[in-house]
Amino acid sequence: MTQRSGWTDSELARLRLEGLDHLNRLHSGEATDHDAAAFVAWRSQSRAHEEAFRAALRLRGLVRVVETQAVAMPDDAKIVAFAAPARPHLNLGRRHFFGGAIAASVAGGALLFGRTLDLLPSAGEAMADYRTGPGQRRVVALAGGASVDLNTRTAIDMYAGLGMPAIELISGEAVLSSGRAGPAALVAGDGVSVVRGGRFNARRDGGDVCITCLEGQVEVAWAGEKRMLRAAAEVRYDGSGIGPVKPGADAAVLTAWQSGTLIFRNMPMRQVVAEINRYRPGRVFLANADLAARSLSGTYYVDRLDDFFSQAELALGINVARLPGNVVVLS
Repeated sequence: MTQRSGWTDSELARLRLEGLDHLNRLHSGEATDHDAAAFVAWRSQSRAHEEAFRAALRLRGLVRVVETQAVAMPDDAKIVAFAAPARPHLNLGRRHFFGGAIAASVAGGALLFGRTLDLLPSAGEAMADYRTGPGQRRVVALAGGASVDLNTRTAIDMYAGLGMPAIELISGEAVLSSGRAGPAALVAGDGVSVVRGGRFNARRDGGDVCITCLEGQVEVAWAGEKRMLRAAAEVRYDGSGIGPVKPGADAAVLTAWQSGTLIFRNMPMRQVVAEINRYRPGRVFLANADLAARSLSGTYYVDRLDDFFSQAELALGINVARLPGNVVVLS
């Protein structure tokens, strides 16, 4: 049967499945900006594509209801509900397409909801002595008056054997303060950083580590090499080597997270989005290469990061697509 729009029922059903495929991909935890760009291009092809996308969103809401009701059922009721035979003589036309898709999703392990964008922590992170989630902060007191302030998505272990208060930064970002009693140390990757009478910021992204002195003096040791840092100086290292000391770090921008804010100064949008993704659940995608290179300056509150999207939409003319599960596509 051909619809007035020029699309047949089977073609519209195919579009709905394509819309589901795009949604599943964006919520898989493995999607890239390229996938987001493909979604935007697909959605803008025609009015039928847009309507298929909205139908996929409605289906996703129906699956959520089905799963919620299933969880709330008594066990014997679940058995009856899922074992009950299908009613005979049903006309399985376009109206029942979504019902079949719901059943397929449930039977397939809840494809729409079984994955999370907040990827599971590594074994080291999961077993860490202290760990923070998206948008969380925590201050941990150490021996001798030292302390460590953990930023979002950060994991640390207590570290023994250095003869001073010490932690290991497994992942994320932290500020270590030595206190007045003596030095304190931070181990990250192949390096050890010791601060005396001051504090420093440490950030670890995989194997890449950046140490920035905020106050006092920090000695960074890496495979027999040493770097001495004073206020506003930083050094970076990874598994293959350690770089030179670089002065002029902006401590106010670097540690704004300690006061619950994020400060961006002429930062490319791709870096802005990467930083925002650290602080909020879900995922923000950039579906436009030119937009990714565009610079942005601004100050945002960590607990109100969605204000960023409103500003981007109104002041910068960016198209903002808000999807379920805290997924946002910028184009």
